[in-house]
Amino acid sequence: MPAAREYNENIMTRRKRRTLTAAAAAVLALIAALTALYAYPALTGAEQAQPRGYAGVLRLWHIDGFEGGKGSRVSFLARAAKAYEEEEEGVLVMIVPHSAESAAAALSEGEPPDMLSFGGGFSVAADLARPLGYSFAPAEAGGDTLAVPWCRGGYALFTAEGDFSDVSAENTVISSGRENFPAAAAALGGLRGGFDFLPVSSAYTSLIGGKYRYMLGTQRDVWRFATRGFAVRVQPLTAFNDLWQYICICTDVQPRYAACMRFLRFLLSEKVQKSLTSVGMLSPYFSVYDESDPAMAALEEPPARSLYAFLDDDARARFGQAALELLNGAENGAKILKNYLA
Repeated sequence: MPAAREYNENIMTRRKRRTLTAAAAAVLALIAALTALYAYPALTGAEQAQPRGYAGVLRLWHIDGFEGGKGSRVSFLARAAKAYEEEEEGVLVMIVPHSAESAAAALSEGEPPDMLSFGGGFSVAADLARPLGYSFAPAEAGGDTLAVPWCRGGYALFTAEGDFSDVSAENTVISSGRENFPAAAAALGGLRGGFDFLPVSSAYTSLIGGKYRYMLGTQRDVWRFATRGFAVRVQPLTAFNDLWQYICICTDVQPRYAACMRFLRFLLSEKVQKSLTSVGMLSPYFSVYDESDPAMAALEEPPARSLYAFLDDDARARFGQAALELLNGAENGAKILKNYLA
């Protein structure tokens, strides 16, 4: 059985051990039916009313899963929360920033949050998340979609003077960020060879300094080059993406769950999504950039494949190793990678 599928079934087994009352389960099923939408590439279906009646504080923990854009995703969520509070009388959304380590420690000491914003590498989210009634294959487990992305990044090749026709291991550096897999973006994008990997700051300064003709990076580098006043051409790599910032709902208590769902829908609304330009991120659902930001506009092309959201550390390590092997010419690595892709 493919490793990702096996991990998916393990999640399903753990989720079956949760104890819900029959009444709560019935309400959740009704909410899922009423809110059935498609999360990528665009939401579909009319906005459905959610039952009201909750007044209080909703706790949203945020974990940066990868490098962002030009601003803070925590600050973006805080602004979205404030706008939501103006529409939702009596409800406050408290944003709490965490690292993956601090979130795991907090979970071991107390109650989980009502909502969680997370990226890759936080597999425990699968045990916390409740079904949403959306469809997004990379975040499915046990037949349910447990999370949807509220913003994303993307991979690209950058150059100051090339036309991308001669990209090779000899003239290209790969920027190696945290908790993401640029080697997979390169290998699944058709590149092969023993490429140099450098930390993000060294990689883009090496391109600026002329040591390399090309650099493989992310949306974050668009803003790095802009800050330096360094003009670059961009070629998006769309075969693979793991740069998703997800959101899930962790409470199953009604009507708290319903209030969380209304916030989630507000966060994914066109108005809020199109303000992602303020933090230099991409929307999974809408085009938000125009000719004034040609580099970011190029990155809006949807990726073909994505990494499963809930892979544990061991599975992520196997995926990363297989990506490196494929990049270095071991074609059997492609078969291994497929086990982890959606």
